[in-house]
Amino acid sequence: MSSSTGPQADIAIHAREHLTVTPSPEAFRKARADGNERLRSSGSLFESFFALDGAAYAPGALPASVKELLGLVVSVMKDCEECVYYHLERCDEERVSREQVLEALQIALVGGGSVTIPLLRRAVSFMEQLPTLGE
Repeated sequence: MSSSTGPQADIAIHAREHLTVTPSPEAFRKARADGNERLRSSGSLFESFFALDGAAYAPGALPASVKELLGLVVSVMKDCEECVYYHLERCDEERVSREQVLEALQIALVGGGSVTIPLLRRAVSFMEQLPTLGE
């Protein structure tokens, strides 16, 4: 049985604190770019994966906007906060409507259940800071 006090509890509380703060799009872009640059300089496999990811989201039989909505749903389902922010930015760039994004997030909620609610709260907060989706 675990205790709710002591060093372990402090670690658990501090580990969750960052989850309640939604970054600005600018702070997210900078942290993402810096991290990606560190990965790229660490080995060729990272660059290969980035190329694969770019190819997967390129327009094809499905337009890029639809692929970004799919990526958004998968990101919520996989509980990847950074991925959610990235796909929200891409949806904004692809001029996906706020209503379309909200419907995609509802699909993620249905698929992922109530455990997705905290991430969905942060997603909507982040979305409100974007030029198109924040309208």
